[in-house]
Amino acid sequence: MISHHKQRGLSALGVLLVLTIGGFFLTIATTIGPLYLDNSFVNAAIQSLASEPIHKLSDSKIRRRLQDSFTINNIRDVNAKDTVIERKKTATTVSLDYERRVHLLANVDVVVVFKNTYDTSAR
Repeated sequence: MISHHKQRGLSALGVLLVLTIGGFFLTIATTIGPLYLDNSFVNAAIQSLASEPIHKLSDSKIRRRLQDSFTINNIRDVNAKDTVIERKKTATTVSLDYERRVHLLANVDVVVVFKNTYDTSAR
C-alpha cells in the first residue's frame, strides 16, 4: 500500500518551469501562426484561378484578381505584382514565392519561406 503523505505535486520551481516552457511555445504560435494563416489565403487565391480561363486573361488581369482577393482577406504583406506568370503552348503556371521575417524574442528573428503555384496542366 502506498502512503498518501509522500505523494506531492509539482514544486514551485517545477510550476515555473512548466509555465516558462508553455509561454515560450505560446509566443512562437502567436508569432508564426498568422504567417501561415495569411499564406493559406494566398494559396486559396491562387488556386481559385482554376475556376477561370486564365489562358485567356492578360497578366495584369490575373494579378488584379489576386490583388482583389488579397484585399478582401486583409493580406497586406504580399503583393500580387510579385506573381510570376509563365505561359506555354499547353499550360499556364502562376507562382508567388515570398518570404516573411518576424521578430521572435530579443535578437532572434524567424524567416519563413512560402512557395505557392498553380499549374493549369496539373488539372
